[in-house]
Amino acid sequence: MHSTRILLAQYGGAAVLTALLGGCTVVCPVPPASAQVVMAPPLPAPALAVSSADGPRPASPPRAHMDPNAARHLYRLDFNITGTSLGTGGALAGAYTMNLEENRNGEIHSGMNVPITPGGNARMDVGVKIKATYAIAGDELLLDTDTELSSVDEPSGVHKLTARSEAALVPGKPATMLASIDDPQGKKRYLLTVAATKIR
Repeated sequence: MHSTRILLAQYGGAAVLTALLGGCTVVCPVPPASAQVVMAPPLPAPALAVSSADGPRPASPPRAHMDPNAARHLYRLDFNITGTSLGTGGALAGAYTMNLEENRNGEIHSGMNVPITPGGNARMDVGVKIKATYAIAGDELLLDTDTELSSVDEPSGVHKLTARSEAALVPGKPATMLASIDDPQGKKRYLLTVAATKIR
């Protein structure tokens, strides 16, 4: 927006107002000396438009209000661990369930606290440990798990199997395999599967 400067000059009985922008000249009579000249208050300065080489820059849209208390997605995760004795076909099964919100960490511990040294001075939790977290990606859950299977070996010692796995789950679909672990010492094969069900 351009500004306009007005020059006032008096010639004889008239005043000449010259607008520098546009080159126009307006001649008007000079008021008598007894007349009172009332000056109009200055107009407020116009708002300046922010511009760039590509043209005017649009005003930034208002930011969306993020509610920290908004409900997260909640799913039930059903884990199943099957241990099959290699060469005999015998099977052992364990089912474990947790309800978990998106981007939260969940844990399941199942087992016993047992002595691992003579006299029981040192003890340790053995059994099954499952840690899980997930994020939503479209219609899938991207699941990240840590699984630990442990037991006490006689006379003193701990036998442990661990697996870290990732999987894409479709809620309501059949169970997905997370890991398969062969245990040569115990002559068993452990299979870990999981299924997801939406709660909210």
